[in-house]
Amino acid sequence: MSQKSNTDIKHNPFWNVEYSHVLIFFSCFLTITLLAVTGLAKNIDVPISNYFEGINRNGQSDLLVIAITTVSDTINLIIAGFILTIIKKTRRFGMMILISLVASTILVTYVKPFIAINQPPSTFKPIVSLPEKFSLEKDSFMPFAQNYSYPSNHLASATAFSFIVGGMIYNRLPYFAKSFMIFFPTTIGITKLYLLQQYFSDVIGGCILGLIISSLIVKLLKIESKGQNGDLE
Repeated sequence: MSQKSNTDIKHNPFWNVEYSHVLIFFSCFLTITLLAVTGLAKNIDVPISNYFEGINRNGQSDLLVIAITTVSDTINLIIAGFILTIIKKTRRFGMMILISLVASTILVTYVKPFIAINQPPSTFKPIVSLPEKFSLEKDSFMPFAQNYSYPSNHLASATAFSFIVGGMIYNRLPYFAKSFMIFFPTTIGITKLYLLQQYFSDVIGGCILGLIISSLIVKLLKIESKGQNGDLE
């Protein structure tokens, strides 16, 4: 491995993640889960949900939020992963994204009914007219998990996607990489609250779970020991 490669990886916080970081993320996830299971999270979840339910909406804001949240649909993130996989220079990162998406979707599908926290009771009714066959993607593809909300698979997938993309571009665009890592999941989380699909604790739990999954994948694939830069050439 060249000295430049070692330096790039050492200074790339996305690829330099340690198991101690994963343990911290896991501890945070357990804490949020405990608050959700015991009902203590409702003290924050309910007021936030009530705020978004009573927000002054219009057709333009509904359309904008729906357009933004659709970007994070699992199928769209999978397509992005496949595109990166096809391109030789980004193939490895595309595979990491696809593995992260599959892992988060499977894990969340079985965690949801185990924790068994029901979805918010209110249903979003858009003011704007949508295409006849258009529908918002459900957070889980399996029927036995679709009535439960914690944790959010959309946020787990969006966070894992952001983490890997951030690592991919960090050495060339460090400020954009960090901003994207924060901005993308945060924006998607706000859209899920606006659409009354998730509680605030679902969003936070999903984000932390996405960090756990993507961090573990980076460690398990040993990106720091493959003799490659942790970035685009």
